[in-house]
Amino acid sequence: MDAIKTIDLTKKYKDLTAVDRLNLTVQQGELLSLLGVNGAGKTTTIKMLTGLTRLTSGDAYLLGKSILTESAAVKSAIAASPQETAVAPNLTAKENLELMAGMKTLSFSKRNDLEILCSPSRCCSCR
Repeated sequence: MDAIKTIDLTKKYKDLTAVDRLNLTVQQGELLSLLGVNGAGKTTTIKMLTGLTRLTSGDAYLLGKSILTESAAVKSAIAASPQETAVAPNLTAKENLELMAGMKTLSFSKRNDLEILCSPSRCCSCR
């Protein structure tokens, strides 16, 4: 199953196109990194996928649910912890994720996945 699928995902701010017809697919179990210069549309893409900003056109599906027509289901299925909104900046990335997981009331098994995601072999910034 696709974890994320975008179809012509677009965001425009007046005359500026921040994200231009983005098409991508991320399978469950895959990791995705968005890399690019400032202004490339990374944050805008995440904000659209998490429902923090409306898209101009296109659609995206998270675990098969449309961000346009099933936004409540999408929001209940995901947990996002943007860097700029870290509650406790002195915590490690893993500790911030655990805090967010607790606030989201994720099950123990899902919290246990943080151990896998934040293992030193996968993510050096989680230490």
